Amino acid sequence: MDTRGVRVLKPKRDGVRFTMGDGVNWKVLFPEMGARNITLNYVEHAPGVTFTPHVHEQSEDVIVVLSGHGTIVSNDDIVPFEAGDVLYVPAGVYHGTTNTGDEPLIMFSCQAPPDPALYTGQKDRR
Repeated sequence: MDTRGVRVLKPKRDGVRFTMGDGVNWKVLFPEMGARNITLNYVEHAPGVTFTPHVHEQSEDVIVVLSGHGTIVSNDDIVPFEAGDVLYVPAGVYHGTTNTGDEPLIMFSCQAPPDPALYTGQKDRR
């Protein structure tokens, strides 16, 4: 158990960059830094950028859209979303986001339990 107490993190300063699709992604909370039951990612995607569609076999995913708008592939559907929306992706659902706007798409995504394969390139199959 991490007993250091509350930590205040800035995604770009304290996060670790990882590749998934053509966007800019940072893992902010992850097992190697002490978060055992959850991961949190921060993403900034330019217009037209797609976060590679993938599946978390055991993890639920929550995506909070801070700015911009886009679509998310959900199995065989394409669902639009915009700033202020919260997207819930159950475990086992094929999904991936695309920035369909003309401004950056900025989001946080959270997986529980953690899916370490997201950071190894195993899920980045384009």
